Amino acid sequence: MRKRLAAAAAIVAAAAVGSAYALGDSGHAVGARLPACAAAGSPIARPGAVAGFPLPAGSVLDRRRFAYGYTILGGRIPGGINPVRDFLVSRAPRAGYRVVSGDAEAAEAEASFVGHGGRGRWQVQAIPGCPGALSVELAFRR
Repeated sequence: MRKRLAAAAAIVAAAAVGSAYALGDSGHAVGARLPACAAAGSPIARPGAVAGFPLPAGSVLDRRRFAYGYTILGGRIPGGINPVRDFLVSRAPRAGYRVVSGDAEAAEAEASFVGHGGRGRWQVQAIPGCPGALSVELAFRR
């Protein structure tokens, strides 16, 4: 009986750790819907060099600007910092983008990448007062 209770407790503890890892600090997984507070605009098309760059389901890129020779796309991603960071770092290489450096803090994460004839950088940041959503910038140039 004690062994069963100990085994059950170990399973519950492992599940709690696993869900905390999957949900990250914010308690929000990757790929959920954007909450209304995220206020995403109308989606825009992604240019060729980043057309296949992986973003979690529910992400919306709705802005484009140019600075310092880079095209910078901005938008919103559903989820928390850690799960989104892990998603991008693991999925970018599968899509043909090599992550060359990165950094993460409690409210933001960023990394540089090369691939598909270009180089770039992504950054995600928590949106104050809007749990479950992040702002994203995806900058690239050929």
